[in-house]
Amino acid sequence: MNWTQRRKQQARRRAARRALLVLAAGLAVLSLAGLFLGVEQSVSGEAELSRPPETVWRVLMDFDGMPLWRSDLRGLERLPDLAGRPAWREIGNAGSRVIELAAAEPPSRLVLRGTRDGVPAFPLRTFELAATLGGTRITLTERARVLNPLQRVRYRLLPPRARITRLLRDLDVRLNGGRREVATAPR
Repeated sequence: MNWTQRRKQQARRRAARRALLVLAAGLAVLSLAGLFLGVEQSVSGEAELSRPPETVWRVLMDFDGMPLWRSDLRGLERLPDLAGRPAWREIGNAGSRVIELAAAEPPSRLVLRGTRDGVPAFPLRTFELAATLGGTRITLTERARVLNPLQRVRYRLLPPRARITRLLRDLDVRLNGGRREVATAPR
């Protein structure tokens, strides 16, 4: 190997070291930023449904019927009540988790909470229903505990709205029987 080839090889190694240092510094800055973000993160979604709040409430409270309309569930197993509140195991593509009814204020507010070994945990889903002229405005907020600082930054920059969007879409399809109403402008 002649001296020009050695110098080129040394230059490539220096460039690779610099790139690794920049990457490590970037990860360190993101981790530091994540440490200053709260452990509890939340994401919300909203939908307008063409049914009254009482109808939406009945669908949300039909726990045994959830696998029939929720595309993220393969099954549901009812469990004994936890502290006098209904509980069930949701079985989905990502595994299973135990959920309990944390609070219910018919027909305006429903709170579902995850549990681990009978102890309240996350996620915490809050459904808020408000009557509108055309039906119901539903706001779904999901709170989660994110321990990894890098994931907190990712959660803040790119909130995982897919679960909420899918759940609201499934609810809309369930309430409208799969039909979509399309309004056309008069000619």
